[in-house]
Amino acid sequence: MARARKISVRRIVHIPKEYLEAIEFGNILFPSLFQLENGLRLALHNHQTVCYGEDWWQVSLRHRLPTVFEYADNQQKKRDVMPWIGASSRVQVLPIHLITLGHLEEIVKKYQSDCIPELFPTLEFFLGHMESIKRVRNLFSHMFPCITKEDCKLAKREILTLATHINSKL
Repeated sequence: MARARKISVRRIVHIPKEYLEAIEFGNILFPSLFQLENGLRLALHNHQTVCYGEDWWQVSLRHRLPTVFEYADNQQKKRDVMPWIGASSRVQVLPIHLITLGHLEEIVKKYQSDCIPELFPTLEFFLGHMESIKRVRNLFSHMFPCITKEDCKLAKREILTLATHINSKL
């Protein structure tokens, strides 16, 4: 008979212990998700720089995806109000760092003639893997208490599949 594992999370708010079980799943998902999102950002930025030049964000994206451009611009304005949060002298913050995973997906779709097959074999391949990743990421990010370890393992497998393609461009 399997023995129940004791959860070693310090309880700072008295939520039911069942909710605390989901906290440890973040250790399965978020290190890989962090690498995927930032790797995808860098691969897209590098690829678009080759296609459109160093100023691709202003020259091309501003006109082709104005809502993504405006979102990043608004995020930058918020950063400017509190520049000490997220400040780093080691990493340059690019506009592409200020957008969401869904926005990154929009860029691949809008620029599919540039990104397919150069970054991913087909658009359907990319979108299919992204759908599972985003669904699990959103469950965890929105504190869904019924997320399972298996959900996180599924997302991690999907991340590893996309990572193979991203790594070939970094």
